[in-house]
Amino acid sequence: MEAGTSPRVISSRRRITYKPSAWGVHQFEIWSGELVCRAVSLRLDGALLLWLGGGGAARLDEIALGMPPTQEADSERSALATTLLGSDGTATAMARRLSKSLARPVYVCSGVVFDRFTMPLVERGLIAEIKSRPECF
Repeated sequence: MEAGTSPRVISSRRRITYKPSAWGVHQFEIWSGELVCRAVSLRLDGALLLWLGGGGAARLDEIALGMPPTQEADSERSALATTLLGSDGTATAMARRLSKSLARPVYVCSGVVFDRFTMPLVERGLIAEIKSRPECF
């Protein structure tokens, strides 16, 4: 083959069919007189990624993964959770509780540090959003 020439390109005659994405994105805010946090849920096939952030630039301080108990286990058994990035904080506890209640793996990504006053507000806001829009979670 000579320099500067390209090989012969053969095209495929297969039919390509497109289908809609199985991912669902839902954005919402949690308020309690003032903005507590912004949240984005990314529903994947069989899992959920939840990002919690503040009003400023997007940050990522903590990532946690929660796994629900196996179906063979009794319902009283708690879910498992681990911290993937950052310190073991509020994202781990939230991932554990969400994965048990939603019965699927849940990733919680947090760009905000929640304290003992703001964490219950975030949890109540999440519960209300899950109840009002269950198809997004």
